[in-house]
Amino acid sequence: ILSSGLLEITYDSGAKVILEGPCIYEVESTAGGYLALGKLTARVEKRGGKGSRSKVQGSRSKAEPSSFILHPSSLFSVRTPTAVITDLGTEFGVEVDRSGVTESHVFRGSVKVAVLDADGNLPSPFGRGAGGESSGREVILRENESARVQHDKNAENRLVIVRGPADPAGFVRVGQLAKLAEQRHPTPLRRWQEFNEELRKRDDLLAYYDFQRDESDRSVLRNRAATGAALDGRIEGAAWVSGRFTGKHALRFGWPGTGVRVNIPVECRQLTLVAWVKLDFLPTTRDYFSGLLMSDGGKPPLPGRMHWQIYRDGTMKFSVASAGPGDNIIGFSRPIFGEDQLDQWRFVAATCDLAAGKTGFYLDGASVGEHQFAASPSATIELGPATIGDWDDLGAYPDDDRQLRGRMEGLMVFRTALSADEIHRLFELQQPVQTKTTGSRANEQ
Repeated sequence: ILSSGLLEITYDSGAKVILEGPCIYEVESTAGGYLALGKLTARVEKRGGKGSRSKVQGSRSKAEPSSFILHPSSLFSVRTPTAVITDLGTEFGVEVDRSGVTESHVFRGSVKVAVLDADGNLPSPFGRGAGGESSGREVILRENESARVQHDKNAENRLVIVRGPADPAGFVRVGQLAKLAEQRHPTPLRRWQEFNEELRKRDDLLAYYDFQRDESDRSVLRNRAATGAALDGRIEGAAWVSGRFTGKHALRFGWPGTGVRVNIPVECRQLTLVAWVKLDFLPTTRDYFSGLLMSDGGKPPLPGRMHWQIYRDGTMKFSVASAGPGDNIIGFSRPIFGEDQLDQWRFVAATCDLAAGKTGFYLDGASVGEHQFAASPSATIELGPATIGDWDDLGAYPDDDRQLRGRMEGLMVFRTALSADEIHRLFELQQPVQTKTTGSRANEQ
């Protein structure tokens, strides 16, 4: 008994059967089975074999005869309360309703439909007419044909065959099963791909590095936003590794010279940065920052250049260099990374709105801090040449080490300050499973 869903059965003979719940089906031999209720689709790829003359055992009642002999050339046969459908080299569907009425639909090849008598026996082999039919008790169906075995309106106990066209759309075909299973229960990779396709259509998406490896050039990190190849990154030393789930890639940083060089020539008044990161450990006293995305900088850095990084106490920091000394825009989250958050994939985001005078910080779709500053009517954020996972200080700070110790995937740069609801939605849409999550348990395989 299959209450719901789909089930595929493969017989030793090569026949494949798909059951559609609700369905009651019994495998009776290597060459067939009994369909009491519901739908099935059968496809037989081979001829001959052990199943061609197998006896199918059933229960002991008139509606379910004790036995019958299959067609000599068949590999597969389906018995119902009112008929026997025998394969003659084909793909076909069978449906049985609660009253026992049987419908047979041929999608390819041909089948023989035989009506069982009142005692549940097959029709006599004698008295056949032209075309292989026997007085309305047996019929050969070919491609795109169907037949329904039902009670005669004029005789309650008499079953008749009514011909009609096949309905291939009404059945799940063998070749469709994998696709339907994917649609009903998409894999984490497929869910992410659907998210990816929609994300790339956003007008406010300035740059999007999905961290999927380009097999034609593994040294490039592709920008998937509409801004195109001009914003592609060049990988320097970082290694390709597995991401959050099977089929998803990431880059690992953490040793001298590892990073991704990008150039994002934009000036904006609002900005949102989003990424998935997995930290191996927090910075030490000497190397006290882990760079996520950092504009190149000298001493002093050019106005508008920004830094997005993680401090050694586990807080997230976002800063923008100002035109005057001591006026840099700096915001910190509360501590969000500790020993229990290491070696886990975390969703981090930072927003900045110069006109509103506010920065915001998010972990796994939830707010972890805001910072207010004096609104500026003219200041802009200018990313320019920058590094993902490290920082190029242009030689101004020779002892400064700001390498990200861990992995990253899915870096997004928006030219707007996303709302808390939008950031939470981004987090939810990228979950490996289609259920609401509450925090930090993104799966890794």
